[in-house]
Amino acid sequence: MRMRVLTQTSKGKMLAIADRLTKLIEADKDTDVIMPAYPCDGERLIIIVATAKPTMPDSFCRFLRTISRNNTANIAFVIDGSEENAKKIVEMAKTSNCNVIDDNILYVNGGLPFKFLKSVSADEIAAVEKWAGEIRASLA
Repeated sequence: MRMRVLTQTSKGKMLAIADRLTKLIEADKDTDVIMPAYPCDGERLIIIVATAKPTMPDSFCRFLRTISRNNTANIAFVIDGSEENAKKIVEMAKTSNCNVIDDNILYVNGGLPFKFLKSVSADEIAAVEKWAGEIRASLA
């Protein structure tokens, strides 16, 4: 099952979570940023780790609107930010014809906006691992 983790954040904690997810789902490519260096093609799942802001970058919005079931079957989200801003991101993703897993979004407090602060607590790691297991089970 081909899976990937893509990021739209500059927060170290969120990047650490993205790297942990890449290992948990046994992704065939390293964690990448949006727009990914390698195109999404034949992916069963893409997990998007993002810091939700009122206005997201154009490249991110374009990526969400143009991804299709031809290259990605499912999209799941790990979000740092308000639920209101997260809903905007999910709605953008729903304009594609992929299955957007919107009933199981993992909300994380991303902390300070510094790339070098990559500390994630044991409780947060446990929550990420549990969430990843639930997402994988929902695809079976």
